[in-house]
Amino acid sequence: MTTTEPSPAVHALPPLGVARERFLSGRPVPEWVPEDVLAAWRRARFFGVPHDLGEPSAAPPRPADSPLLGAARPVLERIAPALGPGPSVLLLTDARLRVLWTSGVAPGLPPCPGLSEQEVGHNSAALALRDRRRAEVHGPEHFLDVWQDVSAVSVPVLAPKSGHALGTLTVACRLCGGRPPHPQAALAEAAATAVEAELLARAGRPEQLLLDAYLRATRGEDRAVAALDGRNRLLSAAAERLASEEVLRALERTAVTARHSDPPPAPTLPEDAGCTARIEVVRQDGAVLGIVAVLESRTETAPRPRPRALPALTGSSLPWRYAVERAADLARSPEPMLLTGERGTGKTALARELLGRSPVQVIDAAEAGSLEAGSLEAGSLKAGSLEVGSLEGDLARWAARGPLLLRHAERLTQPAVAVLNSLLDAHPDARLLITHTPGTPPGPCLQRLLDKLAARSVTLPPLRERAEDIRELLTTLAPRPAPGSPPLTWTLDAVRALEQHPWPGNVTELAHVVQALAEHRRASGPIRRAELPDTVREGPAVRPLSPMEHAERATILETLHRHGGNKSRAAAALGIGRATLYRKLREYEG
Repeated sequence: MTTTEPSPAVHALPPLGVARERFLSGRPVPEWVPEDVLAAWRRARFFGVPHDLGEPSAAPPRPADSPLLGAARPVLERIAPALGPGPSVLLLTDARLRVLWTSGVAPGLPPCPGLSEQEVGHNSAALALRDRRRAEVHGPEHFLDVWQDVSAVSVPVLAPKSGHALGTLTVACRLCGGRPPHPQAALAEAAATAVEAELLARAGRPEQLLLDAYLRATRGEDRAVAALDGRNRLLSAAAERLASEEVLRALERTAVTARHSDPPPAPTLPEDAGCTARIEVVRQDGAVLGIVAVLESRTETAPRPRPRALPALTGSSLPWRYAVERAADLARSPEPMLLTGERGTGKTALARELLGRSPVQVIDAAEAGSLEAGSLEAGSLKAGSLEVGSLEGDLARWAARGPLLLRHAERLTQPAVAVLNSLLDAHPDARLLITHTPGTPPGPCLQRLLDKLAARSVTLPPLRERAEDIRELLTTLAPRPAPGSPPLTWTLDAVRALEQHPWPGNVTELAHVVQALAEHRRASGPIRRAELPDTVREGPAVRPLSPMEHAERATILETLHRHGGNKSRAAAALGIGRATLYRKLREYEG
C-alpha cells in the first residue's frame, strides 16, 4: 500500500490562499509557505499555465482504448457507486496523465483532457505519478482558480510484473479540512489495488492461451512443436532435437511479424534447416499473441547428433542436460574451461566426469592451510600467496603430464589470480578446469579471468530450476541399504514438498537431507512429508511461476549459458534492455 506524508499547508489553508494571491500578483510570498508548494506554483508559471483556466466548451476527447482502460473499466464501474451521494469524482489517467475514464460530478471540477503539470499545474495525480506513492493536494495548493475549493487524493497504478507506473487513480471532492489522510484515500487505494489485480489476471491469459495451443499441437505425442511469442519459447523434446538455434530465431521473427501482418508470412528457414514448419497463429480477441509451429524433418534420417552425454551425472531436465552437454562439447578441445554456479550445484562432480579416468591434479583454494597439488613435485601451493616462480614451474609440469582442477577460484587472492592470468596468457591451451561460485563482486584480476574464459564457460543451473530431477537424485543419493533391507522410498506428498523447496544449498543440501533421513529415521515404509525438515515440509512462501514464466526463465537461462553468464551480451541476444534482464532475474530468484 502506498503512503503519503502530511502536507504542512493543509493545516493553514486560508493563509495559504492569501499567499497564493500574493504569488500571482508578483508580491513576496511569506517564508512559511512550504517549499514544495511554492516550487509547484513556479513550475506552473514557467509552463505558462493560466491560473484562471476555464472549463472547455465541449467534453474533451478521450484517448483510444488501452490495456489499462480495458482492465480498469469493469473494476471502476463496480467501485464508482461507493463514492456516495456527495459531490465527488473518480477518474483514471494513463502514464502521460491523459484522462481515460471519469465517474461522478462535483461543482468546481471541470472536465479536463489531461492532468499533467504542463496543462493544469500542480495536482495530486502528477505528484503521485512522479513520487510513485499516494499523494494529496488540497485547495490553494493547486495553481488553478477552479480548484481552490477541491481536495484530491491520487494513487499510482503499477504494472503487476515490471512495477512500471501505468497511470493514476484519483478521487476528488470538495475541500476537506483536518489532517491527512483524505477521507476517500482508502477508496482510492482499494480501486488501484483492484485494477492491479485485474491487470495481473489478464497478463496471464495470453500466456495460458499460447500454452493451451502448444498442448493441443503436441497431443501427448513425440511431435516437434514450438510455441513462440517473440519473448518466450516452449519446445517439445522432439523440436529441441530437430530445430537449430537459427531455425528458432527465424520462427521468433515470424511470431513478431505476425502481430502486424494478417495473414502472417510463411517463415523463412535457413537453407540447411533440415526441417519444414507448419504455422498456426494464436489469437485473443482478434489480436495475435504468438505462433505454434509444427516441425517436420525433410529427410528420414536420424536427428542431428548431440554432444556426448555423461551418464554418471544424474538429471534429465532441459537446463541440466544443456549444461552437461555444452560442457562435454567444450571438453573435446584441450583448453581452459570455467564451471560456474551456486554452491552445491555439482561443479566438481561435473569436472571430474569431464576429465575421465586420467589422473587429475587438484588444487582447492578454499582450504585454509597448504593446498596439496596432487602429484606436483613443487610441493604445496598457498591459497593466500601463490608464488610466480613456483607456479610457473608447476604449470609447465602439469600441462605436460595431465589435467589440473582448480576449485573455488573466488577464494584466490588478487595476486594469485594475476599470476594465473599471466600463465594462461603464456599457455592458452593448458588443460585446466576452474570452478567458480559467484557471490561477492570479483576484483579486477578475477574479473579479467572470468572474461577470458567467458567463451568457454558453463553455468550449472541451481536445483530449484531443475526440480524435475529430484526424483532421480533421490535414488542416486540414497545410501545403499543393508542386506535384507528395502531401499529408501518416498510418498508422493514428500516428493512434492522436496520439489517445491528452493534448496539454497542445491544438490549438496539435498544429499545431506537424504543421508540424515536414511540414518536416523525409525519408521518403516516410504518417507512421509511429516518426516522432512521443517523448512522443507512447510513449503516456500513465494508464488509459483506460471508455465510461460517457467518457459521465459528457461529461455533467459539458456541465453545466459550460451554467452558464458555475460548479462550484457545475453540481454542483447534476447532483444531486451540490461535493466529488464536484471529485473526478471530478481523476480525469478524471489
